[in-house]
Parts: sequence; C-alpha cells; structure tokens
Amino acid sequence: MSLQTSAAPTVATRVGRGDRGRSRRLLTGIVFGVAGALGLLVLLAALAPLVGLRLVVLETGSMSPDHPAGSVLLDRDVAATEVGPGDIVTVTRPDGTPVTHRVVTVSRAGAGAALVLQGDANGQPDATPYLVTRVGLVVGGLPWGGALFALASSPGAVPVLAAAVSLLVLWAWWPVRPAPAHRNREA
Repeated sequence: MSLQTSAAPTVATRVGRGDRGRSRRLLTGIVFGVAGALGLLVLLAALAPLVGLRLVVLETGSMSPDHPAGSVLLDRDVAATEVGPGDIVTVTRPDGTPVTHRVVTVSRAGAGAALVLQGDANGQPDATPYLVTRVGLVVGGLPWGGALFALASSPGAVPVLAAAVSLLVLWAWWPVRPAPAHRNREA
C-alpha cells in the first residue's frame, strides 16, 4: 500500500510538469501566430502602394454599420468615370481632407466626373457634388485596425516596436535546456 501512495505524487508531479510544457507551447504558438499575422499585415501595407493600392482609415462613423469609425479600407486608384452608383470611393475635398462615401450618382464633367456621394449612416447625400478625375475605389476592408495604424504612426512607436520585435526574436532563439535524464524515464 505504501508503494501506491509514494507513486501517486510522482505521477501528479509529472502531469503538472507536462501541463506547464503544453501551456508554454500553446502560449508560444499564440504569440508567434499573432506576431506573424501582424508582420504579414505590415508587409502587405508596405507592398500595397507598389501595386497601386493604399490603406484608408475611417475617422468617422458615416459609413456605419458595415464600416464603422476605425475601419481600415483598401482602395485602388481608378478614373472617376469607371465608378458607378453603389461603389464606395475615397475622394479629396477642396480643403485637402479625404472623404470615403458611397456613390449615389455619376455624371460626366469635362475630363472627369461629378460624383454625388452619401455616407451609409447619413440621411442625406453630401451637400455638393465632387468634381474629380481620379478616385480611390474601395476593394475591401476590415471593421477594425485603425487604432493599430494610429498607434504605429505615433512618434514613439518605432523604438517600442523595435524593442518588442527584438525581444520576440531573442525569445525564439533562446536555448532550451533539456530536462535531466532521470525526469524523462517512464514510471
């Protein structure tokens, strides 16, 4: 009877150590998965301009509920005459600020077009048509992520991100000390 009693704590200890190992592997997998996904997003954001795409972060909720404030949209530069009613476009106002709204009507105007736009959450179309030759046609987007881009563009972000990446690489390459041989024996 004393043999069974002395063996039980050893088995429980081994299970506990195994659980810690599994937990660490799970945590490592999650951290590297998130870091990999963020790295992929950064890479795509850096390569987007090379293929004529750009990222737009919505600052207001005028395109809610599908694209609330803080959404990240991907648009490509096209001629204004190529868009039609129902398309979501980004144009520049006369004061230089961008606006992203849905096209209500398109009419020819010289070399470009006069676009009447309206935000999905707005009750009325914008007050005046936009006279444009080129627009950013929205090809996709995510209803989140704007805060990450705002954070990444802040002045202190580069040193913090560099330190975080350095620590992640250090953690990935840190040598793992193998367990002593007596711990690897089966009971």
